[in-house]
Amino acid sequence: MNQIAPPQHPDRPRVVTFGGGKGGTGKSTLCADIARALTRYQGRVLCIDASWHTPTLNILLGANEPAFDLSADGSHCLGEKGSHIADFIVGTAYSNVYLASLASARRYPFTRPRVRPEEIIAQLHQLDFDWVLIDLPPSLSPFDVGLFTLSDTPILVGTPDPAAIRVMAQFLRASLFSAIGYHPQAPEFEEELVEVLYKQPLWLNTRSLRYDAPSAQSRAIIDETARQLEVYMVVNMVREGAEHDLGFVLSHALHRELQVFPRVLASIDYADRRWFYNRRTTGTGTSRNEEGLTNDIELLSRHIRDIQLVDMRYPRPTPTRGDAHPALTMGLNPELSRNEVRQYCRRLWEGYRREASISLVFTEPTRRMEIAEELEGLYRHVLTMPSENFSRAEVDEAVRNYERERTAIPARQEHPTPPPPRPPEFTPPAQPSAKPADEERSDDAPAAEEGSAPRRAAGTKSPGDAIAALRRRHGLSLQELSSRTHIGVKYLAAIETVDFDVLPRPVYLRGYLREVARVFDVPAQPLIEEYFRYLDQS
Repeated sequence: MNQIAPPQHPDRPRVVTFGGGKGGTGKSTLCADIARALTRYQGRVLCIDASWHTPTLNILLGANEPAFDLSADGSHCLGEKGSHIADFIVGTAYSNVYLASLASARRYPFTRPRVRPEEIIAQLHQLDFDWVLIDLPPSLSPFDVGLFTLSDTPILVGTPDPAAIRVMAQFLRASLFSAIGYHPQAPEFEEELVEVLYKQPLWLNTRSLRYDAPSAQSRAIIDETARQLEVYMVVNMVREGAEHDLGFVLSHALHRELQVFPRVLASIDYADRRWFYNRRTTGTGTSRNEEGLTNDIELLSRHIRDIQLVDMRYPRPTPTRGDAHPALTMGLNPELSRNEVRQYCRRLWEGYRREASISLVFTEPTRRMEIAEELEGLYRHVLTMPSENFSRAEVDEAVRNYERERTAIPARQEHPTPPPPRPPEFTPPAQPSAKPADEERSDDAPAAEEGSAPRRAAGTKSPGDAIAALRRRHGLSLQELSSRTHIGVKYLAAIETVDFDVLPRPVYLRGYLREVARVFDVPAQPLIEEYFRYLDQS
């Protein structure tokens, strides 16, 4: 749950906000459908249409068009003395679903009511509802972002197109910007924080915020805000299978850039019938049956009701540390099996290589391919793990480390120049060697688990390193090389790492090396002889 929001209480409704900053992503339709889904569990739902210029929820829910009286006194305008959001609640065509539109709470046309987001949230907490769903307009204004930041379950809604990805990243930046001002200690260091926020570029991130912070206290506020801002994500209008993984890649990228981890709630398929039907009837039904809801909507509503289970399955990724559990470095529960962790890791690094639009998240677009290489090394590391399931002791230790890192406050870092990019999330353990530590292995050397590391001759460069360098020179991932050679990724990784425990028998190894040489257009026999000579020497 979002810790920036006011504390939870069983006697107040839970506030869910649908935002993202871009129009046309289906926020209003999702809000209306989720409201109908939640009423099936005997709950009373209030929908808030926060668009004071173009309200749409009244159309989707079958309510009257929002209207206001210019001749009335100011008491009927939200934000004036004596006014309350309850004065603007109306019924809808659906049982136990109610609507309050800010368009009817204004005083003048196309003018937002003079009210602060924290005042709206406080009034919503006084209402007798089980759920309050807020549909935000396509905007990055402080009012809209403030409502998003102060809600219990803020949900980013976007589509797979690049424009939506860029706006979502900027909306999350604005949310982090706003959340710093809502920190309990922010008033004590107001001058410092205002100066820090004033200096920020358009593409701010936690590194730029910490670099401009003049004191340890303001840096601690920034770090704690980034940890407490818990955000969720829905990728809407997904049209193909590969786009179902986009949300996980995007959440990983946003965490690497902003230290805010949007947990993925669902990927909603694009339904042609649904959109054509809505165009012709202005209805909200997912089919011609007005009560029908798609399986995606049912799944999303279940995740919203049991949001703690989502938090448990996708814990916030741990800070960079060489001995961190592979699952926790990616934001997965360590109790998952090795196969599930491996599949998730593979989806991530394939998504980084496939989705060029992920570059729009980063201040430095080259970070996309750098992280893809890191995830490839992490994938090899998971492949070399000895058992299918992680041991109980290993899981317990990972959870203890996670809780310790989660509550720790990062130490101050002094930078005479602007801070460099963060180090990789995964740093493989060093291998014994006669060389100095800084020359022991190159940055491109593959990761290996301690205890199952390949045996190498001291001071000798492996021919597997040369194969890995050839692959990177051709711009191929292990998966792409596997597709061209029809050799399993597991064996290709073992060939590059010279892993004796995984390498196939010599008769198969010779054929694999010959296929690799054919793809890279290099002589096969010298490569095979050098590789087997190295094996004999090792």
